[in-house]
Amino acid sequence: MKVLQTAFLTTLLVFGLTATTAMAGTFAQTTQTTAAVQFSILSNGTSTSITASGQDNLTFLVATGFGSTPVLANFLLTASSTSLGNCTVSCSSGNAFTEQGFTGTFSYIGAAGSAAPGANLLSGTFSINADPSNSGGKFTDTIDGTGGAYGATATATNLNAIVMTSDFLNFAGAGLETGSWTFSGGTPAFQVNAAGTLPATGTTFLKENVATFSAQQTVTGTPEPATMALMGFALVGLGLIGRKRLMR
Repeated sequence: MKVLQTAFLTTLLVFGLTATTAMAGTFAQTTQTTAAVQFSILSNGTSTSITASGQDNLTFLVATGFGSTPVLANFLLTASSTSLGNCTVSCSSGNAFTEQGFTGTFSYIGAAGSAAPGANLLSGTFSINADPSNSGGKFTDTIDGTGGAYGATATATNLNAIVMTSDFLNFAGAGLETGSWTFSGGTPAFQVNAAGTLPATGTTFLKENVATFSAQQTVTGTPEPATMALMGFALVGLGLIGRKRLMR
């Protein structure tokens, strides 16, 4: 009987430990709840601002208490850059434009009525180093295009290009992090200024998006309270069994 008790408690402990499964690569992704524009890109002639807001479904791709069920989140992003961008080869139709040096923040907060209202599902900051034109967040688009992207990737020379936090993820040992928002349904078609160094002055470019978040090494899910309780029960039980053996 005691052998069975020990085996049962050990199984509970193993279950609790495996609830924090580690996984390298993509650990979360988001999709919009409706086909509506969330991103706005606007240049005033000297700087570019990127803002976004809306409700998204965020899905954790590592073990958390939510499993594979998306969590409804209120999404906010704000970033700006005073660095000049440039076109690939030329700024003619179909060529790419890139602008870097963006700093700012983003957040996905559990929406009212969701499985985690008010909780920090995922948030982060964008930062630059001494070379803004080659660090921080990066905006890319295609001349006359309706897609594009915004994102940031931490590097050896700019570890804080993006730094993320979450109430449900543990980033210890995660290594270099990446956040990427891929655009679609853009209006109007993208254009740049006469110098080809910034988005067309005074024109607001609107975008829909999907997002992915990844890390170079491992990101683990933080155990939910019920899992922690099971682990605690198992440890106490194993401790009591061991104590009885010593008393004999």
